[in-house]
Amino acid sequence: MERQIEQLYKPLFLFVKNRVDNQEDAEDLTQEVFYKVSKSGNAGIRNIKSWVYTIAKNTITDYYRKKEVITNEVEDMMYAEEYDTNDALSEMSQCIRKFINELPEEYRSLMTLSELEEVPQKEIAERLGMNYVTVRSKIQRGRKKLKNLFAECCVVTQGGKGSILTMRKKTDTDNSRECCD
Repeated sequence: MERQIEQLYKPLFLFVKNRVDNQEDAEDLTQEVFYKVSKSGNAGIRNIKSWVYTIAKNTITDYYRKKEVITNEVEDMMYAEEYDTNDALSEMSQCIRKFINELPEEYRSLMTLSELEEVPQKEIAERLGMNYVTVRSKIQRGRKKLKNLFAECCVVTQGGKGSILTMRKKTDTDNSRECCD
């Protein structure tokens, strides 16, 4: 078995490296795979190569799960300390209706249903007798138009996953639009 492990090391390392974003983590994970192989009872395993690659896939999956949990925890701690997102959201929600009313009619009704009444897009399509894909793309375009309206008079800071962290009125707004206070 030792000889098989020697033959597997380089291809397995390349397998892991292609799935992990940095060299050191790939080396660590490859070592972890072989550690797991050495600790397991491998008697009765017919295809060692297949078994080792299965362990590698599971190890990589565990790596990303741990990384996501840690990233989410750190991100949540950072944002919780720096920003009160509820203030920004409540501030923006006061402006959304005003800005939706400024949209062209084809977007206004869709955005009212989607963003204010929180009706699912599939249900909107059924209610309006429209194709779901059309509704979905028009809502996306409507959201971009809303974002542009906000950007004309407000500075919005977003978090890593698009969450709204802060919002403040631009001080140098010299357009004719009346922005929310």
